[in-house]
Amino acid sequence: MPKASNLRHQPFIRPDPHLEDLAINHISSYHPLPKALEDKVRACLFDAKVKKNEYLLKQGEISEYLYFIIQGLVVGYTMLKNKKLTTYICLEGESVSAIKGMYGEGPSGESIYAVEDSHLIGLPIRNLLEWLETSFEMNIIIRKIVESFYKSAHQRSNLVRMGTAQEKYEFYLSTTNHNIQRIPPRYIADLLDIKPETLYKILKKVKEPNEATLQAYFQVIENYMVGQQAFKQHGLTLPKMSGDLNIPAHQLSHILNFHYRKSFSAFVNSYRVDYVRNKLQNIKDWQHLTIEAVGSEGGFSSRSAFFAEFKLNTGMTPAEYARSGQN
Repeated sequence: MPKASNLRHQPFIRPDPHLEDLAINHISSYHPLPKALEDKVRACLFDAKVKKNEYLLKQGEISEYLYFIIQGLVVGYTMLKNKKLTTYICLEGESVSAIKGMYGEGPSGESIYAVEDSHLIGLPIRNLLEWLETSFEMNIIIRKIVESFYKSAHQRSNLVRMGTAQEKYEFYLSTTNHNIQRIPPRYIADLLDIKPETLYKILKKVKEPNEATLQAYFQVIENYMVGQQAFKQHGLTLPKMSGDLNIPAHQLSHILNFHYRKSFSAFVNSYRVDYVRNKLQNIKDWQHLTIEAVGSEGGFSSRSAFFAEFKLNTGMTPAEYARSGQN
């Protein structure tokens, strides 16, 4: 019989309220939570701190928790015919659980472990299953979470089918939403199903644009984000920005990661937060709007994403920031 891991985090310790907010904001980014359901979710959240190389779940165990990553780097892999296949890499702001056996209906198809000391918020699967029976909203949320897991798995299957290691790396660069400088290259190599030394050779061969070309790229990007205020586009994607600027997606991703030192989403959201901050500093600019409407005007697609990103960047909620500017 598959082994359960229900003692791994016991006794449960409730997270600090601001960390609960991060988990709730993540869940709500898929679909708004009714207040009654939000209260139930908060009551079931628990704090989970794991050390480097510590396992959250081992292949063959029963998956009992869904995790939200507050800080850290987590990798999922499966063993197949004595070969380790990395299936996903997750960073701060993402959720992680088993893909196969997520609902605890059977043994997990993968192992999940921390690549570095990590801080997570856990939510028992048994509670999710209860809410699935009674909550329409939770059905939507879980469906979207599962879709995101399978989308990641599908992307990985596309990666390994590509021809050369160079093509795999360029495709990864053009599709990932991660700041790849946060990820040790050997884990990227595992995900791409190439040897680490091969990836190191690719990284050494990556041609940096000359200084004049690089400065031209910076100017084009700055004009796009500031002059055209492209950050206001809801759902702006790397491929869309790449097409608008006529810069190959993998090259644009490389520039953002290695020169701006940000993932695509962090890069775009920094402009959105700056826009909202400037707006909130002058009440005359937004007194006819709600704070949520200001966030939407700035490009945020949902209230929860707006609030979470704003607090991450400023340490305050939008309302707190607005009040501080009026004192």
